Amino acid sequence: MAKNYNQLAKTILENIGSEENVISLTHCVTRLRFKLKDEGKANTEAIQNTPGVLKVLLSGGQYQIVIGNDVTEAYEAVLANSSIQGAAASSGTAQATVLEEAPGESGKKQGLGARLVDTISGIFLPFLGAFTGAGLLKGFIVLFTTLGWLSKDTTTYTILYAAADGVFYFMPIFLAYCAGKKFEANPFLSMAIASAMVYPQLTALYSAGTAATFLGIPVKLINYPSSVLPIIVTCFMQAKVERQLNRLVPKTIRGLVVPMVDLAILLPVALIVIGPVTDTAGNIIAGIIEAGLHLCPPIAGFIMAALWPVMIIFGVHWGFVPVSLNNLAVLGYDYIMPLTVGCNFGIGAACLAIFLKTKNKQLKETAGSACISAFIGGVTEPGVYGVLLKYRRSMVIMCLVNGISGAICAIFNVTRDVQMSVNLLSTPAIYAVYGPWAIVAILVAVIGTFILTLTIGYADEPRKR
Repeated sequence: MAKNYNQLAKTILENIGSEENVISLTHCVTRLRFKLKDEGKANTEAIQNTPGVLKVLLSGGQYQIVIGNDVTEAYEAVLANSSIQGAAASSGTAQATVLEEAPGESGKKQGLGARLVDTISGIFLPFLGAFTGAGLLKGFIVLFTTLGWLSKDTTTYTILYAAADGVFYFMPIFLAYCAGKKFEANPFLSMAIASAMVYPQLTALYSAGTAATFLGIPVKLINYPSSVLPIIVTCFMQAKVERQLNRLVPKTIRGLVVPMVDLAILLPVALIVIGPVTDTAGNIIAGIIEAGLHLCPPIAGFIMAALWPVMIIFGVHWGFVPVSLNNLAVLGYDYIMPLTVGCNFGIGAACLAIFLKTKNKQLKETAGSACISAFIGGVTEPGVYGVLLKYRRSMVIMCLVNGISGAICAIFNVTRDVQMSVNLLSTPAIYAVYGPWAIVAILVAVIGTFILTLTIGYADEPRKR
């Protein structure tokens, strides 16, 4: 049955405290992400009980309404039924124009953890589409070259690899734009600084091991292409500098002075101080996590994979994104995200079992849609919020079996050297990139979760929480 998105949007707007209560609105793959002036004005219970809404969460300083696969239609309906103006992003993730925010009206003060999650998700979400698409293409290129279908000596390979690797090589530029906007710095100046960091001649100095100085000060060059932390910290500092300059520099010359100072001062500071410090910090973080995993791989892998669906619920899984990308940049491979390779499949398998067993037509429709979303799209929120949270036994079984799949990946040291999406369509590329034990982990997650959910994990009568 077709959903009435206009009615859904009107209900949300009515119960969120009206559009006057909205500071900003964005959306990701499954959620409408509001920032409200006063969260106390929102009628969360009414929104939660609205058909088409899977869950309402207050996380990362955002009032998040989980819609599922129809989030884009719901988002557009909200814009159409309000004066909130949207601007489509290239990744397919649109962001609404920020409404004026009166001092002190930004809601409750966020804790450090909430601010961290909000910052990370705000930086990485806008280019997630290009990010995952390029990663998937890169995975298939690895598969095709492994099978001998594509030779690395051909220009076809060069063109395809450029399409797949470009977003990763120039990641500092993508991050600069998003981080600049997030920290309220000039995003184009952020991109200019990032472009200088990955400038070919600068990169060549690093590759050649040539000693570099700036006004006699030694510059310890690092490999900035594909790096994550240096440009994010630089954009944070840029925002601080620009605020001070905007106060001190007269408006008549501000447009000339601020950009020049950004480029002439912030770039050397980034190369001399921020780059080396964040590089060292990244190596330390990677070393600590790697040591923890090596200390007791089965337990570490089990905990990571078993808790992954829970982390998705609260949005804290975003905290692992920069760490994972830092591993790829520093070590050349990542050992964290491969632990969760079976999780999407485990969630899909649980939803499939419930779809086959239930006689409830509405649940069957929800579970079937969530199953397809998890298996084909790698999007798991519809399954978690719309199905599994209502049936605790199914949720626990799925988490435990996912934990076993994570333990398998940890024991057999499953890693990846390519950032890519994980779903049924990408399993050939997963085999080529992650290796055969990743496929074993996926099969364990699917078969174990499906059989246990079908036999003992689900009953048509919902269990009380």
